[in-house]
Amino acid sequence: MSLRLNSGERTPIVPRQGAAIPDLARAGAPGPNGEPRLLLFASLHCADCIELFPQLAQANAALPEYRLLLFVAGDPRDVRGMSDYFKWTFPVFPVNAGDMHGALGVRTYPLAIIEIGDGKVARAAAVHDDGEIRRLADGLLLKGGDEHGLHMPDELHP
Repeated sequence: MSLRLNSGERTPIVPRQGAAIPDLARAGAPGPNGEPRLLLFASLHCADCIELFPQLAQANAALPEYRLLLFVAGDPRDVRGMSDYFKWTFPVFPVNAGDMHGALGVRTYPLAIIEIGDGKVARAAAVHDDGEIRRLADGLLLKGGDEHGLHMPDELHP
């Protein structure tokens, strides 16, 4: 999702593995800090996104090893209202549509990017339901283990 393009080069619709994730601070989001993240990009003007919204809490619960951050192009009041309606517990960032396309380089919706803490794309794809989001994450991280904050107390080890 690099925004530095050579003359005549087109921005990819889905960012390539290993590409740097743009600075999300413009949207008010924290930068990479070593924790695996699931970055979702959507729009209030996208029918596929609207169909995906009710499934996001389910996807978030199914992937506890990732911190979900949702970026939504649309009026900030509408985005906040939608977040309240669905009772999302993950951070939701309203983004100006121009910034979503220009500054963040998002060219398709809904877009999921998995980042494993290094600020680079591990996997990315257009997604349409929580099953596709989970399949995108399959095999990248093992569920559990100390490395991802899911420590099993010593007294519970077999």
